[in-house]
Amino acid sequence: MKKITPILVLTTCLISACGGGGNKKVNAPFIESNNKDTLCAGRAIPEGSTCVSVDGRENLVFGDTGKEYEGLIITLHGAPGYMAKVAGIFDANMLEEKGYLVVSPNGNGSAWQWDSNTDANISDDSNYIANLIDYAHANYTVEGDKARIFGYSAGGFMAYTLACHIPEKLSGVVALAGQFRGDFNACSTQTPVAIHHLHSPSDKDVPMSGREYGKIASVDATLTHWLKINGCEDQFVQAADPAVTATSAGTSTLAWQGCVSPVVLSKLDGVAHESDYLSDALFEIYQSSMALEN
Repeated sequence: MKKITPILVLTTCLISACGGGGNKKVNAPFIESNNKDTLCAGRAIPEGSTCVSVDGRENLVFGDTGKEYEGLIITLHGAPGYMAKVAGIFDANMLEEKGYLVVSPNGNGSAWQWDSNTDANISDDSNYIANLIDYAHANYTVEGDKARIFGYSAGGFMAYTLACHIPEKLSGVVALAGQFRGDFNACSTQTPVAIHHLHSPSDKDVPMSGREYGKIASVDATLTHWLKINGCEDQFVQAADPAVTATSAGTSTLAWQGCVSPVVLSKLDGVAHESDYLSDALFEIYQSSMALEN
């Protein structure tokens, strides 16, 4: 990534934002529904969700047709992974309470779970999620016609593929421990999409430096690509944010200036790839760039 000069550094931590986990709690696993005979993609349905089949693929939906929602959030799980896990990382029930319809689709069953190796052809999964966004807006009362994509690990890879393939359907991407995968030349879109990338330099499973196997780009290269698309300046504002696990030391967030749509990087201090993430801390970090309100 091009060397960037900060124009402002905020050194004062937010309340309970520095050091360890403070009084924040680790997410408890989603409670399975009382109906043990009801499964969604072969797994018990978590409390607060329903199983909805769209185009032959099952999805967890956290929402109600009788409510009005400020926006739509699609959460994409890792590989291996499953719908309830990523819904738990971001706490889909919390997001629904805050006014967002949340849909967690099941992956395609491949080793990568998603068609996330970006090339010139729009993938089957990109088409599927585009149709899923349309389905959600047609069947629930949701403001606008777009979606925010929240992806973890391989789901983060897919989130960037969607930002290449269907940016007109997206208002933003939150990628946790998963960067761009594939050929940047195949991502020729000029449509800005808000990007908030969260990653730890300690992540050994999906390193920030990327890896040749799987054609996983570095986080620097990933953000440089969207800094150009989003028309950002070289300067950024740096801030201290909360720790995202009970044992990590904190988070340093860089927000680039002058962007048509935000580009933000949050570096998670001392966080392993597989961790008990604090969903309320994650929300506090990404909510401003995604225009989500408490």
